[in-house]
Order: sequence, then structure tokens, then C-alpha cells
Amino acid sequence: MRDSEQPGLSLLSRTLQIWNDHRRGIPQSGEQASVAHCLQHHKEWWSGWATATDTGENSSIAARLLHIHNDAMVRSQLDFGSPREIRVLFDALREKGFTEFECIHTLALAVSEENAYVQEHGGSFNPERYVKKAERYTHEALSRPNLRLARARISLLSP
Repeated sequence: MRDSEQPGLSLLSRTLQIWNDHRRGIPQSGEQASVAHCLQHHKEWWSGWATATDTGENSSIAARLLHIHNDAMVRSQLDFGSPREIRVLFDALREKGFTEFECIHTLALAVSEENAYVQEHGGSFNPERYVKKAERYTHEALSRPNLRLARARISLLSP
């Protein structure tokens, strides 16, 4: 079920439903599968999902939700091949020895930055501007692979 088919649920509620379905072995596809994949790869947060509530008081959970959904956006783009440039950048990072999630986190930095830009300046998500940011982060990561740019910046952005 797509988010648009769950109108009464918050982002946290939808995410927890995806997580619970994943843990029960319920097959998922599309956006749900991407979110489940990203939740699965953040084992350090698993215990937090069990106690998460929709009170809006936990900024740590909110930051984790944004992180997961930014990762999932990149995962979906890779799965669906659009924008094409994201797959090219992902593959370039993988060829240099970056792990799947180091690649996703590098590209998710551009998602996060574009979302922040939209929030600050209004308008809508600009795919061309996003791809340019993703290219910049990929180039930076490839020029200094030992620093593992994505890991350092994402850890600063997420609790």
C-alpha cells in the first residue's frame, strides 16, 4: 500500500507499519520495500522503533525518520532507474569499494540538502539541482575515499 492510500496515518505510523510488516515477513514492494530495506540496515535504531510513539516530543525519532526516508528515496531511485544519473553515481562509488549504505548515505546527503533548500526557499523538489548536489557529494567522496564522507556527515545529521 502506498502512502497516499493511508491518509490517516502519520509518517511514523506508516513507517512503523512497514517495519512491523517486514518483521512478520509480509512481502512489500515499491516505496514500502525501500523503506523496509533501509530500516533493516539501521540495526542501531531497531529498539527505538519498538518504543516510538506519535507524541511529537521525540526529536531523535523525527531525525531518524527523515534519515530513513531520505535513504529510501535513494533506494527507490536505484530500483526504478530514475533519475538515471543516481545509478551512475552509485555504481561509481561501489566500483571504488564503498559499501551499499555508504553509497546511499552519500547520495542521501543531496536529498537532505535539496529538501532543506525547498523548505527554506519554497517551491518543489528540483531533480536537476538534486542531481548536481549528488554529483558534488560523489566527487568529494571519490576524491577522499578514506574519509568515508557519507558516514561522517550522516552521523552528524542523525542521532
